[in-house]
Amino acid sequence: MTISSSHISCGGRPQHHLSTILWGIAGFGLIGVAGGLFLSNLILKWIETISRTARSIMQGDMSRRIPLRGTDDELDHLSESLNAMLDQNEYLIASLKQVSNDIAHDMRRPLARMRQNLERAIGAHGPSDTMHEQVECAIEDLDAALEIFSSLLKLAQLESGAWNNEMEPLDPARLLESVLEPYRSVIEDNGQRLETEIIPACPTVTGHPVLLRQAFSNLIENAVRHTPDQTTITATIMLSDKTITIEIADNGPGIPDEAMLRVFDRFVRLDTSRTHDGNGLGLTMVKAVVQLHRGTIVLSHNNPGVRCIVKLPIEL
Repeated sequence: MTISSSHISCGGRPQHHLSTILWGIAGFGLIGVAGGLFLSNLILKWIETISRTARSIMQGDMSRRIPLRGTDDELDHLSESLNAMLDQNEYLIASLKQVSNDIAHDMRRPLARMRQNLERAIGAHGPSDTMHEQVECAIEDLDAALEIFSSLLKLAQLESGAWNNEMEPLDPARLLESVLEPYRSVIEDNGQRLETEIIPACPTVTGHPVLLRQAFSNLIENAVRHTPDQTTITATIMLSDKTITIEIADNGPGIPDEAMLRVFDRFVRLDTSRTHDGNGLGLTMVKAVVQLHRGTIVLSHNNPGVRCIVKLPIEL
């Protein structure tokens, strides 16, 4: 009986060891899964932070940076490297803009004096018809150059927030209607059609009436000038999620996909034949005005045609 009980005792030990091993494997497995989920969540949050920062920068906020976690680990080191790269890019972009602004400021006066001298030459010396025509062509070229320099200086003022102190509550629907009125006869003469859909009681926004009027005029003029006859141009104002949405659309030929983003860059003109007047700064100016009003502007396809969507925050 003693021998028998000894065998039973020895036979129970392997089962005990096996259960211990299984519990140990399960415990390590749970620790591994928990650690993996923790690291995965940590990295995903860090990647999402980078994505939000990148989206803000793409929307024009060049000052945004990736926040550091304060752990002084590899992720923080990588964030510091990326922030240093963004600092360098912001400095280079600011330097390029400053160069163009300085050129515009310094060249404006001599060109204006040259224009005045040419006008005096025409009036004082009475040149021949051929000379008179050449001088007038030179004056027209100088006017185009002066317009470019004036646009660059105004763009610099917009980007620096120079008009922030001149904002006032205004009705965007009434402002858009005042802009549309002079274009109705032009659109009719071009064989085009204008349709409007404007909410009757539009909330107010905080804005600069002159700048917003110029931005709306530029968008409507682009639709009128770059679409053929029989085109329908629509102007819409809607209320959505604490924002006012202003949409200028047409069913014309549209623009290529690759041009949707770069049309807002300086001196970009999609009309390679240059059959239309312009200096390639119109939509750049519109984007700067919208950003000054803490809004957004995007282009999308209208199938066919183009939709330009401007969103402005409602005054609270």
